[in-house]
Amino acid sequence: MSYITLRVTVFWSLELSLRFEYTMNPTYKGSIELLRDFWEGRSASFEKDYGIRQKGIVKLVKETKVFIDGRSVLELGCGPGIVASFYPKRADVVGLDFSLSMLKRAKRRIQKVVLGDSLSLPFQNEVFGAVTCFFMASDYAAKESILREAFRVVETEGVFLYADYSLSDEHWMLRREIGSALGENCNIHITSDRELSEKLENVGFNVDEIRSIRFEADFRLERYVKSRAEFQGLKELNQSLWRRLKTCAANGRIEREFILLIGIK
Repeated sequence: MSYITLRVTVFWSLELSLRFEYTMNPTYKGSIELLRDFWEGRSASFEKDYGIRQKGIVKLVKETKVFIDGRSVLELGCGPGIVASFYPKRADVVGLDFSLSMLKRAKRRIQKVVLGDSLSLPFQNEVFGAVTCFFMASDYAAKESILREAFRVVETEGVFLYADYSLSDEHWMLRREIGSALGENCNIHITSDRELSEKLENVGFNVDEIRSIRFEADFRLERYVKSRAEFQGLKELNQSLWRRLKTCAANGRIEREFILLIGIK
């Protein structure tokens, strides 16, 4: 591929090389380096517990496939490559992630993967017909560098597809409320669709459409608390939250919501 610069670390042809179990996945705490370390150690558990978002991912790809079918596509923060596995076969996908352990898993699903940083992309200007940024930017409080880099590498009249968790997503509402009750940080930075739209427009994109993607996901209490003792402790700290968790556990499901912004350069 002629558009890949010499700064890219490429692995395209390289074989990379209510029963309580503690399956809760905490958010990272601290710097970008700690964020990278967090994901390096979490690739297996992330892939194992992907079912909590998979229905929404399938709906998301159905809504976006018209924009990526037959195009060269850069997927920012591709993780283990599960999202890309649902893309149309004619899409020429390059998956980028800063975690080598994620890329080792992604290589089973994406033919072309690159070790790199979404804050400073190792590509020349205007080389992709589409760029996707799905559920990655919420790891960052400041998203402007990611958006500017996406604008730089997408072709004129190309499309930028941005999807993340909604402020109304029940999963993250519960995670944040539990963290607050327990005095723990929940370092996920969820932004309103209006604010995201402004950010995209500020870097140069024309936001063509904003969509909401709603679905139900299964609820497992061990995703949210570490033990029965911690769960019972929440009753003393926040009885309303404790009752909500009990209701979710009884129903066996939660309501999830993603937001999708479609930007055109």
